[in-house]
Amino acid sequence: MGNLVAEENAVEGLSDMEIQYYRYLHSFGNGIREPRWRGTRVVKFPNDLILYAQVIFKRTPDFIIETGTHFGGSALFLGDMLQLIGGKKVITIDVSHKLNPPKHPMVEHILGSSIDPEIVERIRREVAGAQVMVTLDSDHSTKHVLAELSAYQDIVSVGQYMVVEDCWTRRKKPYWPWYAVREFLKENRRYRRFNLEKQFIFAVTKDGWLRRRR
Repeated sequence: MGNLVAEENAVEGLSDMEIQYYRYLHSFGNGIREPRWRGTRVVKFPNDLILYAQVIFKRTPDFIIETGTHFGGSALFLGDMLQLIGGKKVITIDVSHKLNPPKHPMVEHILGSSIDPEIVERIRREVAGAQVMVTLDSDHSTKHVLAELSAYQDIVSVGQYMVVEDCWTRRKKPYWPWYAVREFLKENRRYRRFNLEKQFIFAVTKDGWLRRRR
């Protein structure tokens, strides 16, 4: 990926306070400090959940596409938020359901790769003409995240967000999704990054809030 030191100097890093918060919630205790939604673990910060709720109520998407179901707590949360605003459905995709994510009447589970062309096309047809938001939280390799950004960039509606999770690590370094976002924004002027996490100082969605402008 090139010179990491040079890259770190080119971006605003994490403060010591942010690092301690990250480690306390996300790194120690095998997830016991991470939030639960209706009893199901959510691998996010409480700050992220509030940011998602605020964006959902402001932007009122009909559909939310989530890549990376894992425990299923975030899909459950997003489903509840859509239900409150009269939305239609969360579509969550993962290569495995071995963690047995909980069911929700407004959540559709798809088993497979988020960049499988057949899955992407199936979703494109289902959400056509609707207001669509996307959140990317599956394989965090730069190659995969770039492929997701490319696959879903035209599915996201103008004015809605495509959110890239985990752009940072607890070691104050940009993580692989950060590089994917950087490359994507170099080539795509239809999206602009917003630092929504600054409202709460820090969130695991830091540097990942990309809003489609046109």
